[in-house]
Amino acid sequence: MVNMKVLGKTLSYWKELYGGIIAGLIVSIFIYWLKPITANWIDFIKAFPTIGMCAFGFLLTFLSIILQGNSEAITWMKSRKNLFRRFVVYNKRIVIVSFYLSISSYGFGFVKFELLNNIFNLTAGNYLLIQQVLIALFAGGATWLIIDTVCFIHIFYSLIKEDK
Repeated sequence: MVNMKVLGKTLSYWKELYGGIIAGLIVSIFIYWLKPITANWIDFIKAFPTIGMCAFGFLLTFLSIILQGNSEAITWMKSRKNLFRRFVVYNKRIVIVSFYLSISSYGFGFVKFELLNNIFNLTAGNYLLIQQVLIALFAGGATWLIIDTVCFIHIFYSLIKEDK
């Protein structure tokens, strides 16, 4: 199979770099197009901090163990410069996205939009539009997190796989 190149880089490179965010944008647009109802999403959004903070804590702990470790296996992993750099970059991306989604889900899940509606005196159309945009952005962010997590796992297994 021929490695197709775009702007001098392989297609896999671009998929890895932008695949998660592009998938997230597509999901956001699709969810917005469906005109989501807050009542159908609120349980998922309220449950997300548990998922996001577990991913956040696990990945930071995992990275700190690997960065501070000096066993033979960890030294060998660090010697694979390119894969190890990709591993650290993906770890950072997932930690940031999971933290952002967890914080936003707290805000979205526990803020009463009726209160905001009373403060800013929004029309019914604007009120629904804001909710739909926020739900769509959250769904896109969750998709981004999932895609990047899958890429991270792939990089991790590539990193620990012994070359033969």
